[in-house]
Amino acid sequence: MTALDTNVLVRYLTQDDEGQFEIVLKMLNRKRAMFFVCDLVLAETDWVLRSLYDWTGTEVADAFARLATIHNLTFENENRLRSSLKALRAGADLADELIVRTCRDHGTSRFATFDKDIVRRHKPFAGAPLT
Repeated sequence: MTALDTNVLVRYLTQDDEGQFEIVLKMLNRKRAMFFVCDLVLAETDWVLRSLYDWTGTEVADAFARLATIHNLTFENENRLRSSLKALRAGADLADELIVRTCRDHGTSRFATFDKDIVRRHKPFAGAPLT
């Protein structure tokens, strides 16, 4: 299995460099090849697409949902990805959602944050740090 970096996903999704896009496409179409995408690469790809390419959260969520249908792509946690994409479509930050959901998946009982949007979306799990 080969892990994919942010720049590979960006080339695939934006097709802004024809030569690199073709390389990625050929790689993804190799027989019996499997590829891994970690949450951190998804968060970074979201940042690149939204800040450098002016994509909306919905456009990113739709693109990532399409990635999830590619048979030889494996994600760190596909359920976490899908629930985070739903939140992204509702205006949340993908990195924040992946972080909170990863913490929940690891059995934490609380998430300490000063981020009011996270607290609003994940109350009572998320809240201000307690002293």
